[in-house]
Amino acid sequence: MADKVFTFNNVLPFHIVKTLLVIIPCLMAYGALYYWLFKGVFRLSFAMFFILFYLGTCYLILKAMSVKVKIWFDENIFYLQKGNQSPEKYSKTEIEGFYAYDYETKAPALQSSKIYFRFCLKNKTDIYLNDVEYRNKYEEEKGNELKKLLKAAQKELNFSKKEKKSLQNIYWYSK
Repeated sequence: MADKVFTFNNVLPFHIVKTLLVIIPCLMAYGALYYWLFKGVFRLSFAMFFILFYLGTCYLILKAMSVKVKIWFDENIFYLQKGNQSPEKYSKTEIEGFYAYDYETKAPALQSSKIYFRFCLKNKTDIYLNDVEYRNKYEEEKGNELKKLLKAAQKELNFSKKEKKSLQNIYWYSK
């Protein structure tokens, strides 16, 4: 392994839209259960109780689907290890660019410790790394580690910040 290995827990290694495959069936199941138990009569207290169970179930399932991710670089290769699988290897020249939050920002309102990386390969496939956790509170240690990863990726791949993708402080990094 290289000098610096970046390790992150609770990472969803797929596009965030695939979480709908968990969210929608859970919503349907809890909706059907509510209807079956209460015969369609709306009771706010029970509805709130079911919504809390629904959100908790979705969170626990997504957390169970998340993996520990390790990222490192050597002279010509970008390594990505998801869970206990063997590392995936990508030539640095295969990577066209990546999207990520601007983890280097100093503005407190824009600082993020939420994992978001989308590496775009020249063969038109993408590598997604998304955080299971969604917190508005900035976590200093995790934020610093993400900043170091961003700087290392820019240095290793010879990329720089090019343009802002959205209003969410996500930027495109490429040559």
